[in-house]
Amino acid sequence: MENDPQRILVALPSWVGDAVMATPALSALRRRFGQSHITWMGPSAALDVLAGLKLSDEVIADVSKGCSLGGLLAGRRNLRAGRFDLAVLFSNAFRVAMVCRLGNVARLVGYARDGRGWLLTQGMPPPRRQDGSLLPTPAIRYYLALAELLGCDVSDRRMRLVVEDSYATEAESVFRQAGIGPSDTVVLINPGASFGSSKLWLPARFSAVADALADRYGIRIVINASPAEQAIAAAVGDGMRRGPAINFTRRYNTLGLLKAITARSRLVITGDTGPRHIAAALGVAVVTIFTSTDPSWTTIDYDRERIVRADVSCSPCQRKVCPIPRKSEEYHQCAAQIRADMVLSAAEELLASPPVCPPSGGPVA
Repeated sequence: MENDPQRILVALPSWVGDAVMATPALSALRRRFGQSHITWMGPSAALDVLAGLKLSDEVIADVSKGCSLGGLLAGRRNLRAGRFDLAVLFSNAFRVAMVCRLGNVARLVGYARDGRGWLLTQGMPPPRRQDGSLLPTPAIRYYLALAELLGCDVSDRRMRLVVEDSYATEAESVFRQAGIGPSDTVVLINPGASFGSSKLWLPARFSAVADALADRYGIRIVINASPAEQAIAAAVGDGMRRGPAINFTRRYNTLGLLKAITARSRLVITGDTGPRHIAAALGVAVVTIFTSTDPSWTTIDYDRERIVRADVSCSPCQRKVCPIPRKSEEYHQCAAQIRADMVLSAAEELLASPPVCPPSGGPVA
């Protein structure tokens, strides 16, 4: 349209899962502002997981992380050079609003929260309870509300991701080296979570589920692990009788390769963390184990997902670490009361249904 901004900056969320849940809003922005130059700014993890989507014209790294003076000044230089007319802040960080203001972005649109409302030219109040606390709101809806504020059609709420050809080729090579053939059924297990230990399920129970799937169905097990999740992934692999076909405690993984391996998998078993959303965006069935966190924040309305959680009085607490002393019988009951057979039953239900073609992650009309 004639009066549309020529150059738009989109500040991406930091967490991998949140970046994936922002893809419906990113698609809506691309459809609405088809003639504008759209630049994504975010941390490397967010940019990596979204790589391949043809929804932006350019990407730049967010160099302001940590809110150091040097980072803010570097971010200011980047944004001033970009001469942006509009910044859409999917990131809730005060720092991101500050660097956009320092970068002379003409119009800043985002949620007025965490003390940054005065930095925005158009601030949207976040959903709150009567007591003023934030109301749990699904992230997909949360980001789409900002897109709708800018006149976007937000009727399409599908998450999208793309597997780049180079990573698909790499995944084929990794599988071939592990003796996984084209006809083998693969289940990807993701036992870690960067949020904190309260999100983690018991490694021995992951091992029990993996062994049962391998014994009953001949399934090949792949265990994912980021560099910070090596210990729990190693414990799961060591606890299996046969051992996994691939364990990424013993080799380096990337988000690009993780997407490719996920797309090749029949099922993902994970906690409430990024690989859950990657699986759903690629059309792969997923069993999600919820412990301390509230599913209301991350509802994705995905019919090939089964959520497993225990009904305990202290959950969801949204705490990174269980506040109950380890010696107490009540310690981390949100995880302890989830039995292996509960997760196995959900996995078998999904495995019994036929696989579907993944959703398209290409250009949006």
